[in-house]
Amino acid sequence: MKPTKELAEMYEVPVFQDFAEFLRSSLAQRTDGVIISSTHTTHCSLGLQAAEAKLHIFMEKPMTTSSIEARKLLCAAKDLKSLGKVFMVNHSANFTNQALRAREILRAGKIGEVEHVTCHMIREREFFEDLQNQLWVCSSEGSAAGNGFAWGQSCHTLAWVYFVTGLIPQSVFCKMVYSKKTGADIFTSAIIECTNGATITCQGLAGLPGGNSVGSASATGKLIENKIFGSKGCLLYSGDDADPGSGQLEVCSDGFHEVMPGFYFENTTKEGFGPESLRCFGDACRGKTITNCSDAYVSLQVVLTIEAMYESAKSGSVQKIRE
Repeated sequence: MKPTKELAEMYEVPVFQDFAEFLRSSLAQRTDGVIISSTHTTHCSLGLQAAEAKLHIFMEKPMTTSSIEARKLLCAAKDLKSLGKVFMVNHSANFTNQALRAREILRAGKIGEVEHVTCHMIREREFFEDLQNQLWVCSSEGSAAGNGFAWGQSCHTLAWVYFVTGLIPQSVFCKMVYSKKTGADIFTSAIIECTNGATITCQGLAGLPGGNSVGSASATGKLIENKIFGSKGCLLYSGDDADPGSGQLEVCSDGFHEVMPGFYFENTTKEGFGPESLRCFGDACRGKTITNCSDAYVSLQVVLTIEAMYESAKSGSVQKIRE
């Protein structure tokens, strides 16, 4: 983390006071796309400005923290698509070969109709109990219903599930445990009912000891487990996202069994050219044909679900997904 002035000198780029100033500059006229990685609640405003300028958009997750704003961005994304532009959200796990293969297998009906999904992510508690980590732990800001593990991490897991399965959430019941230091949700447990009758159990668990493993010397990453059960079989994908050798994609059903080695999820390594999602966005900006594995529609389902999770945890009752 460095001050803006030092970052500008390091990357040899100009600095603007705000996004509007950039859009008025001559640089904007020769820009193909923008990466929006500001605080969650500013995504909508910046995204709409970028869409108005007809730029390719790569937005950090979550897409936003409001269902109303998410629907506005979905409309903007549809307009961009008609112009041959992409609107992509950085749910990076969706862009791995394992995610694409899992989606292909389910679409081919290898495990039948999806009836139940279990998914959870476990990471360090300390990350959500650092008072200086305002982006991730402030109780809420702007349009956000809350803040903590759900917006920060469960969005990855849910985006993967919705992309792979095509399920659409209908209602949510959720319980949360909050940090006594920051007020952030550190343990979340949700039951999600989908429109086809399937259910999803989603847990977010800030229970590991130690600091943030991303960029640190720690050998342990986030522990992730995704299991999809269908009428004919199941799909299993679990592991440690800092250790590709810790897991695999496995599909089991009557007369069909496939194993795809390796567990890849967020891809936070500093080496190489960045995660698959960012490389895909670069290809889109260069005019190449790409598969948008985390478009505005998938991201809308994530926002609708997590917003309902926070509201259900506060009310203690089942929360219907907002129309």
